[in-house]
Amino acid sequence: MRLSRTLTTLTVALLVAAAAQPRGEERPEFWQLVEAALEARNRGGPARAVLEHMAGVGERRAGVARRTERIGRSLAEPWSVPALAAELRDGLAADLGEGGEPDLAALLARGADHRDLDLEGLEDEGLLEDMDLALESIARDELRDIELLEALSGLMRLAHRALELSLEDLESEARAALFTEAADFREAWYRSHFPGGELSEAQGAVLGRWIAGLRAGSHDTALALAVARRLARLTDPKLRGSLNRRLRRARGEDEVPGFGGDLRAVVGTDAADRVVLGGRRETIYTGHAALVIDLGGDDRYERAAVVDAPEGLVSVVIDLGGDDTYTGACAAATGGLALLWDEAGDDAYTSKRFSQGAATYGVAALVDREGEDRYAMEDYGQGHALEGVALLLDLAGDDTYQAWAFAQGGGLGPGFCGLLDVEGDDSYLADLHWPDVYGDSGPEIYHGASQGYSTGLRSGGGVAGGTAVLLDLGDGEDRYQAGNFSQGGGYFFSFGLMYDGGGDDENLGARYSQGFGVHQATGVRWDSGGNDSYTCRSVAHAGMAWDEGVGFLLEDGGDDVYQVGDLALGGAAQTGVAVAIDRDGKDSYRSSGSSQGGTGSSEYHDKPSLGVLIDLGGDEDTYSQEERGDDTLRCDERGGVFIDSSARSFGRARAALR
Repeated sequence: MRLSRTLTTLTVALLVAAAAQPRGEERPEFWQLVEAALEARNRGGPARAVLEHMAGVGERRAGVARRTERIGRSLAEPWSVPALAAELRDGLAADLGEGGEPDLAALLARGADHRDLDLEGLEDEGLLEDMDLALESIARDELRDIELLEALSGLMRLAHRALELSLEDLESEARAALFTEAADFREAWYRSHFPGGELSEAQGAVLGRWIAGLRAGSHDTALALAVARRLARLTDPKLRGSLNRRLRRARGEDEVPGFGGDLRAVVGTDAADRVVLGGRRETIYTGHAALVIDLGGDDRYERAAVVDAPEGLVSVVIDLGGDDTYTGACAAATGGLALLWDEAGDDAYTSKRFSQGAATYGVAALVDREGEDRYAMEDYGQGHALEGVALLLDLAGDDTYQAWAFAQGGGLGPGFCGLLDVEGDDSYLADLHWPDVYGDSGPEIYHGASQGYSTGLRSGGGVAGGTAVLLDLGDGEDRYQAGNFSQGGGYFFSFGLMYDGGGDDENLGARYSQGFGVHQATGVRWDSGGNDSYTCRSVAHAGMAWDEGVGFLLEDGGDDVYQVGDLALGGAAQTGVAVAIDRDGKDSYRSSGSSQGGTGSSEYHDKPSLGVLIDLGGDEDTYSQEERGDDTLRCDERGGVFIDSSARSFGRARAALR
C-alpha cells in the first residue's frame, strides 16, 4: 500500500504553516474565511464573545493540575487546532521512518515533549551514563555468546536501578499502592461508568487516593523515558540484525522455571537482570525476565514484557521471527518499562485487561514489524496510558484490533498514548461491552473511550488529561467502530487525534465521537481522502463541541456520506467551538437539530457558541438542514456559520465573498 505520510492538499499545507506562526499574528486561511463570512453578514459579535471567553478558560480553572501547554493553547486559540494536530501527526510519521524501521527513541522523546517533560540534565547519579557505556560495549561485534548475554544482563540491572530512582519521590505508601492497587483502580474506574451505579466504600477510597496522587505528580516520568530511550537502542537495525549471528553458539543453563522448549541459555540471578535466550524452534515463555531474545520459531508467550512488581522494573522481549502466539499480558508496565519487539510473522495477541502497549506510571511499547496480525483484549490497552507513555506500533500488514474500551489510543489522566499503524486494510473495534454511562444514549450503545481519546479526571480538584492518538498512515480501506467518547476526542483538559491516511473508509461512532471536545478539551478527526462514510447514532459527534470544548472534523477530499444526529457537523453548545471542513467531493450531509453549522443552548456560561461547516469544491452536495445548499453562505445570530463554495481553496472562497 502507498503510504500517505505527507500532506497532499493545499488545505493541509496552509494548516501546517499556521503552526509556526507566533501568537497574535495572522490566523490560518480557513479561519480568515470564517471571519470574512461573519463580517459579510454582520454577525461577528457572537464569535468574538466566544473567543474572548475561550481565551480565559485556563485562568478560570487554574486549580486543575497537570495541564500541558499545547492543550491550553488549543482551547485559548481554537484556530490553532488543525496546525497542532498536523504537528503531532507529522512528527510521529517522521519518527516511524521509512522501510519499517521506526526510531523508537525519537517516538518516546516526542511523547515526553507532548507531556512538557525535559529529558535533559536529569539527576541520574551516573546511571544513565553507565547505561550509555554499557550500550557502547554491547554494540561491539566481537562481544558474543555468553559474554554478550552477561553484558546485557548488566545493562538490565542498571536500567532497573534507574527506574527505582524514578519512583523515589513517591511516598512509601503511594509507591506500594502503585503495585497493589493498580488493578483495583482500573476496576473502580470501570465500575464508575455504570449508569446510576455506586462504588463500594473501598473502591471510592481507591479512586480518591489515586486522584490525589495524580495531582501531586511525584513520578519522575522524564527519568523513566530517558531509560526507555536507551533500551530502545537494542532494537536498532544493525544491533538487532546481528543478534542471530552473535548468539548462535551461546549455550548455558537451560532448565529454569517459567521457560521451556528450545531454551538456549539463561544468565542473571533474578527478575531485575535475568536474560533468557530462546532458539529457532518453538519456545514457551511464562516466567519473569528482564530481557528475552528469541532467535526464531513459532513461539508461545503467556507473559511477554510485563512489569508488575517492584523487584523487576524492566522487561524487554525481542522476538526475531515466527508466527507467535501471545496469550497473556504483554507490553504492560506498572511503574517501570516494558518493551516488546516482534520482528516478523503473522502473530496473534490475545489478552484480558491492561496489555498490548499499556502503562501506569511507566513506559510501554509494543512494536510489530511485519505480518498480518490479530490483536484482541478487554480494556486498558493497545496504546493506553495513565501517568505514563504507551505505544502500539504495527508497521505492515492487514491487521485486526479488537478491544472493549480505553484502547487503541485511549488515555486516562496525564499521559501520552497512541496506536500507530503504517499500512494495510485494517479493522478497529472498541465497543460492545462497557455500559453507556448516560443510560439514555439509545439501544445497544456502549462506552468506548478509545481510538484517539483522552480524558482528565474532574473530581478531587481536577487532574488534566493528556494526549491520545490513533494514526493509520496507509491508504488502505479501513473500518473503525467504537462506543461513546471515541474517534478523535478529548474530555477535561485533554487532546485527542484520530487520523486516517486515505482509502475508502467506514466510520461507525456513537455519542461524542469523530472530532469532539467536551468540558475544556479538544478533539480532531482527520481523513486525508477517499470516499468515506461517517455514521453515528445518538447525538453530539462529527465535529462538535460542548462546554468550553473545541472539536474539528477535517476531510481532505472524496465523495463522503455523513449520517449523524443532533449537534453535529459543526455543531456547538454551552460556549464551545466546533468546525467541520470537507475539502472536496460530492458529499451528502444528513443530520438533525443544531448541526451543519449550528449552535445549541448556552446556559452554562451565558455566552454563545461558534459552530462552523465549510464545504469547498464545485461538486454537487446535498444537505438535510434548511437554508443549506451549493454556493450558499449562512450566518445566524447565535454563532452558526455555513459556507458551501465552489472555490477549491479557502483564499478563493474568501475572495468570492467580497
